Amino acid sequence: AVVSTQSTGEPAAKRHNSKYRYDQLIQESRALNAALQKYHRQHNEREKEERERSELLDRQFTANDNSDTILALDAALSFNDKVTHSDRGLDRLLDTGTQALTQLREQRSTLAVSYCFGGKHFSPVLSNHLIILWCY
Repeated sequence: AVVSTQSTGEPAAKRHNSKYRYDQLIQESRALNAALQKYHRQHNEREKEERERSELLDRQFTANDNSDTILALDAALSFNDKVTHSDRGLDRLLDTGTQALTQLREQRSTLAVSYCFGGKHFSPVLSNHLIILWCY
């Protein structure tokens, strides 16, 4: 509701001052309403939190009667055991491969010495995991 200040017949300075005070009162009223709403909202939230807290403290907890909340850990444990077993198997396989390569390297180093056999030089060559004596 806008108050008409021109119909009162007051001087312009006084009308301007009255309009300014009116606008200030409107802004102050809006600010107070917003603050009051914020206070009510916070107060209601605090009451709700206190109510929930007291309900939790007063609640009697019992054991689960149904199987809806039981976790199926047997399948997960079985899967974990299988993964662990597979991991160990892969470790053993890698160790066996490493040992085989180490032995092949040792054989190559021992056979790397050129042999003189029947007037010809033979030297070992590693090809496809087999040691072949190469004649030259």
